[in-house]
Amino acid sequence: MFSLCAASVVGAVAGCAMRFGLVRWDPRFLPLLSAVGTGWAWWRFGGTTFFGPLCVLTWWFAALSAVDLRHRRLPNELTIPGAIVVTTMLVSAGSARALLGGALLFAIYLVVHLLAPSAFGAGDVKLAWSVGSIAALGGGEGWVIAALSAPLTTAVVGSIVAAFGHRRARIAHGPSMCAATLLASAACLT
Repeated sequence: MFSLCAASVVGAVAGCAMRFGLVRWDPRFLPLLSAVGTGWAWWRFGGTTFFGPLCVLTWWFAALSAVDLRHRRLPNELTIPGAIVVTTMLVSAGSARALLGGALLFAIYLVVHLLAPSAFGAGDVKLAWSVGSIAALGGGEGWVIAALSAPLTTAVVGSIVAAFGHRRARIAHGPSMCAATLLASAACLT
């Protein structure tokens, strides 16, 4: 229990530190999301080789989610460097399948964005490359789970919000993309 609490505190500290770099975006939920993500990574993978990379991934996803929840926007400052790091790591690991997964999800999001711009924002399209690549690391099953559950989760949240009378509310899709990718990838690691 102590190590879970310690991991969560480390996540909160990382979230606070990241807030300074993202001060322009005022990501208020970042320390909380980072703490929860790190605690989850420790609970699920503490003591394994997956823990470190999952912490970094959850921190990045927490930053993306916090900014998207606050501003309904995924900024280039987060999506593009993340895509570069993910691509570089996959190329160095020789994972063509993961790069193909990223390209496929990016293409799907791009087509939807071009046909119905209000469905997905440009930031969602840019993030699709990274989350598609990460989800494909676990194979086709992980990719399909992440690719289908993200829009489904956003649709469910949108339906609930609409049921409470907020029909014109803009729902952030980035958190669903991040959560679906993280959970599908973790499921494939076990």
